[in-house]
Amino acid sequence: MSDSADFVPPMPTPAWRPPTALGGLLRARRDVLSIFPADAYRRQVMTTRLPGRMILVANTPEVVRDVFVTKHATYQRKSRFLEDALRPVIGGSSFIAWGDDWVARRAAISPPIHPSGIAQFHWAYVQAAEETAEILARAEGPVDVAAAFATGITRVLLLSVFGPGVPRDEAAIIAETFTAYQDAAEVVDLFGLMGLPDMLGWLTRRRAGRLAAALRGRVARLLETAGEGTPLLAALRAALSGDALLDEVVMFLLAGAEGAAITLTWTAMLAALHPATADRMADELPAAPPDYADLAGFTFTRAVIQESMRLYPPVAVFARQALKPDRIRRWDVREGDIVLAVPWLLHRHEQLWEAPHAFRPERFLGDAPRQRPRFAYLPFGIGPRICAGAAFGMAEVSVFAAILFRRFRFAIAPGFTPRPNCRLALRPKGGMRLVVSAR
Repeated sequence: MSDSADFVPPMPTPAWRPPTALGGLLRARRDVLSIFPADAYRRQVMTTRLPGRMILVANTPEVVRDVFVTKHATYQRKSRFLEDALRPVIGGSSFIAWGDDWVARRAAISPPIHPSGIAQFHWAYVQAAEETAEILARAEGPVDVAAAFATGITRVLLLSVFGPGVPRDEAAIIAETFTAYQDAAEVVDLFGLMGLPDMLGWLTRRRAGRLAAALRGRVARLLETAGEGTPLLAALRAALSGDALLDEVVMFLLAGAEGAAITLTWTAMLAALHPATADRMADELPAAPPDYADLAGFTFTRAVIQESMRLYPPVAVFARQALKPDRIRRWDVREGDIVLAVPWLLHRHEQLWEAPHAFRPERFLGDAPRQRPRFAYLPFGIGPRICAGAAFGMAEVSVFAAILFRRFRFAIAPGFTPRPNCRLALRPKGGMRLVVSAR
């Protein structure tokens, strides 16, 4: 799409020099993207040394493969600050488990959402997308589509787990509470990274803990009243029970909704900022809700979604801690050091992508995807810990896109400026306020 080649959607302006170690940590607590200087988009490895700890960024496909695939056993554990941020709400779920515990939990959750069985959830994708379309059609004035899509995608997951009898208002309550939890959670353990005792953590943990307890309590009550539920719930119950079952259902509802809703949000922003793309998607999409078999034919729409995930990867940073000493290129890594892969940087790396900050859906058309290194594009994770629900997520986003971008035009609300902000996930700061009108 030649007319999109020079369109650069919103991103933070990189600083010309990196921040100090302490300054970077302070800024990362508010927005991880703010710490990356201009040369981070062309470096291969970057390091920061703190008292008693090193943080290393693997910023080339070869190093990413070496660390996260070849040496998975050494780097399989998520970073301590990510574990601490998420454990109150998702417990010891497969998202943060490691070792034999992760193997057992992954074996329980993967079969029910295997790509070969995704068609069984298509009814839930369509129902939730239609409900979202009804809400958008009734809206007067600008709409925060980030909140609307979070509710809609959470609705998909609730229907998939608990069936059509699950109360419709549960989706909005769960989505809003998880958004509040992310705002309250401490995503960078400043004192821990500096080797100091945690003196102020209780201030953030208190509010985050209340929100986490509310979320887990709500899902626990749904499990208690679900009856037989769906085949997905039956499969999970056959493999798990007690807190382990609750952990995985909460993780499925929250982590599962997060990535898809964020992808829809940024895709809607791109459609609003580049109307020619929106029109081309609408021309490709059917007037009626799609059948599952139709999804494979949405070639351009899928390319737009994939380019959206390149520019705005829902999980912009993957953080792991070394379980034993290692060496990465010329750097000695000690047990407990933090190693990062940063899709935000890899997806915009100057040596991997032409015009890396520009919006170009054609990067994902025809043979183009086969022309780049395998680990240059990481929308769903890396190696053995790649997202188990990747096919599920792409299918639901495709159905929502087919229904919403065929029926509606999106425009940026007057006075609103989209701003990417990364804490636990890459969300738009202050939501995404768009004007929605019928085509």
